[in-house]
Amino acid sequence: MDRSPVAEIRQKLVESRRSTLQLIRDIDQDAATFRPRPDAWSIKEHVTHLAAVEESIIHFAHRILNEDCPISPLCYEIAFNQEAWNNRAVAERAGYTWPEAITALSKSHQDLLDLLANISEESLNRVGSHPTWGDPVTLASILRIPYRHERGHRDEIAALAEFKSRPERP
Repeated sequence: MDRSPVAEIRQKLVESRRSTLQLIRDIDQDAATFRPRPDAWSIKEHVTHLAAVEESIIHFAHRILNEDCPISPLCYEIAFNQEAWNNRAVAERAGYTWPEAITALSKSHQDLLDLLANISEESLNRVGSHPTWGDPVTLASILRIPYRHERGHRDEIAALAEFKSRPERP
């Protein structure tokens, strides 16, 4: 018997988060806030960004579940800028300590899994409109974003951790 799409999404979300948490478990506050360049994100900022995106996904997923073809208010922005949204979301969480950033990541993940636990297979075909995620975009596609998105940030986090752990060069 084939596994349900909901179970497949859940498994990939869990596996992805497990990999991320394993990667960051030994990172201290100093390493978490290190920036290789002034305009680069730190590990903490990557983590808070992941939490912000998951929170946004949860919010929009609820709208897809409860409304007929909801349109994200971001669709009405004349010049929606994904980079500006990302930077604003990270700035809103700039005051988080490293443990608070990890807690936010864990909470958003648990909230996403709780949402997924109450989604029927049929509801995965419901649609909405979003300027970044698609117009139209299915609920199934929205729920797959976190593990796909997290993979790229995990690569960035690994590179930052590696860079920070290198011995100082003369």
